[in-house]
Amino acid sequence: MKATTNVLIALNNIFKRNSTRLTPIFRSNGSANAAGDSLEYFIKDMFCTGASQYQYDHEKEQVYKEYLSWTGDSSHFPDFIVKGGVGVEPKKQNSATASLSLNSSYPKDYIKPDTQNVPTLKTPGFSETGWTKKPIIYVAGHLNTKKGPDENKLYSLWMVYGNTIVAHNTKYLSLINEIRDAVKVNTDAKLTKSKELARARGIDPLKYTTLRVRGMYELEHPAKIFDIQGLNLPKNKSHVFVVMLKSNYDTIKKDMGNNWEPLHNDLQQYINKGVLNQLAVQLPDPNDPNNKLDAYIFAGYTD
Repeated sequence: MKATTNVLIALNNIFKRNSTRLTPIFRSNGSANAAGDSLEYFIKDMFCTGASQYQYDHEKEQVYKEYLSWTGDSSHFPDFIVKGGVGVEPKKQNSATASLSLNSSYPKDYIKPDTQNVPTLKTPGFSETGWTKKPIIYVAGHLNTKKGPDENKLYSLWMVYGNTIVAHNTKYLSLINEIRDAVKVNTDAKLTKSKELARARGIDPLKYTTLRVRGMYELEHPAKIFDIQGLNLPKNKSHVFVVMLKSNYDTIKKDMGNNWEPLHNDLQQYINKGVLNQLAVQLPDPNDPNNKLDAYIFAGYTD
């Protein structure tokens, strides 16, 4: 199945909108959503062409269903999933370079149907079958929450493929197993099955005490990873970035078929105007830093 939308369509929609100000989203009862929810809606709107014209969540959801197989809840990862395409995880940031808090879930380059906390066909609201592997895109939005004319405007927005910065899951699973083995060896306790790093029953002589080990993961902010200092983007504008491997770029181009040329022409117009840059770079392989991966960084600005 070909992807119904992609990150370059989202990028194009941001520039067409020419604003990264987050507007209130209203529920059917008239109440407004919080700022973090507004960021998630904004990103979905940019991926799902046509959704941004609506202010009520139930109206947006109708558009989302055309593009997304999963629109998210508080219990599953990622926040939304594109039909035939990527999974996307937005993170609202109160600082330009603060690490992305991932809580108890280690970072992902890809997800598979058996990845922990990924929705399945048994999950109400998830509708995609036949998929085996999906790239993950982490989105970091630095939001201005100060009262004033720029309130709820994004200072910066990074949309970064996980495979440009995150190692394969075996790296993290190996560490988790080492932690579990260390707990067992040093406590002579009984490890029980758990989603936590470890749950060891009987760490004391009478076996009354259970130790629960929980992981809290953080991911370095893309602004600290990727060098964009030489671009000299205007300080009073919203800065927008996309980081992706050339292989993912080529997949988008292939999937879009005849629709690729109009999108490419739109993006080229912004490049010609000087508000968008497309940089061909080589990035260190997250699984082997001595190896280099061909990639693109899109960097631009809007109001």
